[in-house]
Amino acid sequence: MADSRLHDQPETAGAAGEDSTTDTPEQMVYRRAPKITPFLVTGGFFGVVIAFFWVAIQGTSEGYTQSQTLGFLAALLGVVGVTVGALVWLMLDRRSKRHMETVYARLTTDPQAADVALTKVDYREWSQLQRRQRVNEERRAQQLEAKAAAKAHKRNKRK
Repeated sequence: MADSRLHDQPETAGAAGEDSTTDTPEQMVYRRAPKITPFLVTGGFFGVVIAFFWVAIQGTSEGYTQSQTLGFLAALLGVVGVTVGALVWLMLDRRSKRHMETVYARLTTDPQAADVALTKVDYREWSQLQRRQRVNEERRAQQLEAKAAAKAHKRNKRK
């Protein structure tokens, strides 16, 4: 999927002093993935809140004080809440993987010409990730070729 505004931008690389490699668009995968930390913290918080209400409504068991019962239930329901938060995050993360799209990105100084605004740090991290993925794919392809060549050599050696 090509960016509709990609070719409408004036060439500003020479004027802005940027290197010429940032002027060429890079193909990148765009996915809005949820962050896990808010889900875990929210789940744990709701587990502890439920423990407070549970102890207030049910009271304590024989032989235990109210603070002991509250501590036990807060720990137990906190872990359950964190688990539920992780499961919700996992479902949303898998859903976001289905909505991935390929975009073409190029660094620009004109925010009006951009479809999506990224900071330079985000763009650099995104570029590095894409480069690492390409290198890993090339390495895997070379390993597969080497295995195939070794198998062919082994077969030829038997004959």
